[in-house]
Amino acid sequence: MSAPEPTRPRLLAAAPWIVVLAGVLVMIVLFAFASGLFPGDRRTSGAPDPAWPFAPGSTPAPGASATDPASPGGSPPAGSPSPTPTSTKPNGGKPAASRAAPPRTTPTQARPTTSAPRSPEPLTGRYRVLADYRDSFIAEVLVRNEAGSAQSWTVELRFRDEVDDLRGFWVEGAPRPSVDRDDGRWIFRSGAPLSSGRSDPLRFQFERWGDGERPISCTVNGRACEIQ
Repeated sequence: MSAPEPTRPRLLAAAPWIVVLAGVLVMIVLFAFASGLFPGDRRTSGAPDPAWPFAPGSTPAPGASATDPASPGGSPPAGSPSPTPTSTKPNGGKPAASRAAPPRTTPTQARPTTSAPRSPEPLTGRYRVLADYRDSFIAEVLVRNEAGSAQSWTVELRFRDEVDDLRGFWVEGAPRPSVDRDDGRWIFRSGAPLSSGRSDPLRFQFERWGDGERPISCTVNGRACEIQ
C-alpha cells in the first residue's frame, strides 16, 4: 500500500516544463491571431514593391489617378519648367507707384566771346643805331606800311640836349623826305606815299657831345616806335 508515495515528487519535477509548453502554445495562438488581423502586410514572394506616385505624407486629390501628372500629388513630367515662386508684396501685390525722376538740367557754359581780329596798324616804326662815332651817330627809323593802300608817313624824334645838329638825312631807295624842327622835335615827312606791304628806311646823322643816341620819343603818324 506504500507504492503511490514516489509519484508526487515526479509530478512536481515536471511542472516547469508544462508551464513552458503552455507559454509556447499561447505565443503560437497570439501570432496566428495577429496574422489574421493584418493580412495586407503579407507579401507574395517575387512580386515587386508597390510604386508610390506621391511623396510620403501627401494625399492625392479625390478623383485623380496616382500616376496622373496633372494631379496635385503626381510628380511633374521630365523637362517641364518648375513653377516660379510668387513673392509676397507688403502692399497686397499692387505695383509700387513710380516716382518721376526730376529733369536733368545741364549747366549752361558761357561761351568765350571771340573778338574780331584787330587789323594791323597801317604804319609802324622801329628805331635803331647803325653807327656810333666820337662826336656823332647814324640811326634809322624803319617805316613799314601794313595797310591795304599806299600811305604817307611822318616821323617825329625828340632827343636830349646832348644831340645838337642834323648833319644829313635820306631814305634808301625812295625820294628824299622833308624835315622841320619845332620845339625840340625833329619832324620828317615822306617824299612819296609808301606802297602797301613795303618799308622805307629813314636814316639820319646827328652830332652829339654826350651819350644821347637813344631818343626820348619816336612816333610814326602819332604811334610810338619800337626803340632798340
